[in-house]
Amino acid sequence: MGVHDECAGLYRLRIREGGIVKIAIYAAPLVTRQITGIEQQARNILAQWVMLAPDEEFFLLLEDHLPYQDNFDSSVIDALPANFHITRIHPERRFSTMERLERLWDRKVPRPGRRELWDIVHSFSAWLPRWSSVPMVHTIHDLSCELDPQVHRTLEGARQRQIHRHAIQRASRTIAVSQQTRADIIALYHVPPEKVNVIHNGINPTFTSSSDAGIQQQLIAQYHLDRPYVLMVGSDIPRRNYQRVWLAMERVLQTHPRLVLIMAGRNTWNQSPIYQQINTAGYENRVIFIESPPDPVLAQLYRGALLTCCGSSFEGFGLSVLEAMACGCAVACSDMTSLRELAGDAVLYFAHDEVPSMVEAISSLVDDPEFRRQLRQRGLQRSIEFTWEHSAAQLLTILQATIDTTHH
Repeated sequence: MGVHDECAGLYRLRIREGGIVKIAIYAAPLVTRQITGIEQQARNILAQWVMLAPDEEFFLLLEDHLPYQDNFDSSVIDALPANFHITRIHPERRFSTMERLERLWDRKVPRPGRRELWDIVHSFSAWLPRWSSVPMVHTIHDLSCELDPQVHRTLEGARQRQIHRHAIQRASRTIAVSQQTRADIIALYHVPPEKVNVIHNGINPTFTSSSDAGIQQQLIAQYHLDRPYVLMVGSDIPRRNYQRVWLAMERVLQTHPRLVLIMAGRNTWNQSPIYQQINTAGYENRVIFIESPPDPVLAQLYRGALLTCCGSSFEGFGLSVLEAMACGCAVACSDMTSLRELAGDAVLYFAHDEVPSMVEAISSLVDDPEFRRQLRQRGLQRSIEFTWEHSAAQLLTILQATIDTTHH
């Protein structure tokens, strides 16, 4: 019996003892074309729930304004089976002092007939609704808004801090994607340790070491990728630390004239600061920008790279590191606690704030094929420990335990 079958059997046994469980899911991560770590987790876990829990009832909470946004994409929820129901909700608004007092009184004195249709609410992001009267569980992917100085001083960082603090107060349980994030949540928000669980992200089946000759030929023709290259994956956001990583890569490119750098991510690259920085330095012929590559193309980019470099100044999990390892690509990355938790001894670490440390790590991998081979083998072995099947089954178990605890 595999992990999937074993977890599914245990889950169904527990559900049957208490009848059908009705789970409400905040659906925003499922209906956007922007695919971040939150969207990947939500979509992959729901795909597993279709198989793990075919008889349970799921309610997708969809805010009224979402279908009118430019990046709205309903293809994921349209393909879900009949036990997934779309439920429209109204966006939350600010309330006057009198309205807040009335709502507070309303919570203290339960009104008959106000029970919701579901038994629990789950959000794959930190956000939780203010109006729910049932247990709520949410996921925090990282606390860069609190701990990364660059993110902390932005307006978006302030908005995220407010969401985190309010939601944690309302949550029955919080999910963290790494032990490091769990420790940060407990320390920053004074949450009892028993209320914070860890569920690691998984890896999509697309990311394997099996090469796709057709895509490889396409990449060679389109980007002239018959040259050795270093790959960096992700948007040009502050915690990616691209400005500092570029200073290191510039030195590496100077000493390796055939080497090129590929930057693959969701950005409109020609509008990003790193694009301007690289072109001002005169390296436009040594750096290739690829916008939003589909997973099969990204997987082939990993397979063909000499190494993948992740120089983030902050990571809650490090999905690009896991993807690279699963594709058999050597990795050089920041010496972050969360990345050590994920990768163990399967990658080469450097100090994220020291350019010479980055240069040494990247150069050593570029120059040493045997070292790259060893890291590839370690990475492949390490990556098989992370599956969406296991993550989905863990989450169902935690949701069930939260319902049981609340009802008893």
